[in-house]
Amino acid sequence: MGKVAIIGAGVAGSAAAIRFAQRGARVTLFERAVFPREKVCGCCLGAAGLAALDAIGVGQSIRERGVPTTFFHGFFQTTEKEPKNTESVAAAGEFVRGVRVPIQEGSALSRADLDQHLLSLAVQAGVEVRQPCEATIVSESGEKVLVDTGCKSLEEFDLVVVASGLTGRFRQRDAADLHWVETPNGPMGLSAHVSESDASKVGWHLDPGEIQMHCGGDGYVGIVRLPNGDLDIAAAIHPRRKSTSDVAGGRQGIQQQILALLLGSGLFNSAQSQQLGHWFTEVAQWQTTPPLRRRRLSGRGRIVAIGDAAGYVEPLTGEGMTWGIEGGLAVADLWALYRLQQMTPNGGADFGANWELRATKFQTRRRQLCRWVTGMVRYRPARWLACHGLRRAHWLATPFTRSLANGPRFDTTSTIHRTASSFADASLRTHVSS
Repeated sequence: MGKVAIIGAGVAGSAAAIRFAQRGARVTLFERAVFPREKVCGCCLGAAGLAALDAIGVGQSIRERGVPTTFFHGFFQTTEKEPKNTESVAAAGEFVRGVRVPIQEGSALSRADLDQHLLSLAVQAGVEVRQPCEATIVSESGEKVLVDTGCKSLEEFDLVVVASGLTGRFRQRDAADLHWVETPNGPMGLSAHVSESDASKVGWHLDPGEIQMHCGGDGYVGIVRLPNGDLDIAAAIHPRRKSTSDVAGGRQGIQQQILALLLGSGLFNSAQSQQLGHWFTEVAQWQTTPPLRRRRLSGRGRIVAIGDAAGYVEPLTGEGMTWGIEGGLAVADLWALYRLQQMTPNGGADFGANWELRATKFQTRRRQLCRWVTGMVRYRPARWLACHGLRRAHWLATPFTRSLANGPRFDTTSTIHRTASSFADASLRTHVSS
């Protein structure tokens, strides 16, 4: 199956590394950061993501480390005068009532724990991990890609998979550029963890299995409880035009928008609101992202991109991790067929071109659905309909939740390398060529 280099050891990179190793490839995984490390993330892994992890034999271990998630608890700001600041919040309860929507069971766990665990499983699968080590693609010629590993001499690989994430960089010198098809735009991402003690002081309580969502004209905020008792806050917020262009000032403005969304739910009284405001400005350690919506060319030649490195569509509750995991498995399966010369010709002998065609197809519907929903919740009439409709009949959301929970099916691999005939079966060929 040749030599494969994977740049980035997040969920997409580690899942891809495990799948490639199980298929029989010699895999080297490069990660420039030192683990464990947190990153901006909703920390929710849905049913489709767990199903994909089951295909590489690691889904159960993730479930055991995480907290089950079983329903959305949504707060939609529906009044004409939505809260624009953190003042006069005593009557915030007038703004909205909560709506509960059941979902297929997922799992919530911190990215520091999830990434470290998947990386250790990749090592067990036979993957060579170089960390911290930043890899640079030097050139591509014919069937080889030359990579500067930064810590050793130049090395040749048969395939390079870029999984460097939304904010990660992969540098190329004289290599075919995976250019942006849709340049970065849209809302900004912010994330922080509320310690269990701070959440208790504020009186912030989440029921078992709850994913709490707060939606308003500025965007939305998601909250979930982690295994250690902390709360993870992740938001996608459209900065207001009146915000200062200064980085620090702009970030503070977005934090105030998030706080206004939370206070508008009516969950906190005046004293609790003041405590929450103090935590936002004095205690919280915020992480931010550049604009969330983007897409780049997913493949060219022997260089391909997966996960957030290939594009981001502003998911609601952790779908980005699911899409990254699925992309990692799919590209490994496609590579297996390509090496066996059993892949349906599409784009000639250019593996990257074949991957680009498949990457834009097998997740398109779910990505478009997320983009449509996140766009609609910014409009007050849409939030009013969602709030009042779902309060009376939560099953109206079933087509949406079911679509997000149903991803592509992958055949199961074991930790023992399979022979060519065992994994190049009809189901695999159907999946990657459809």
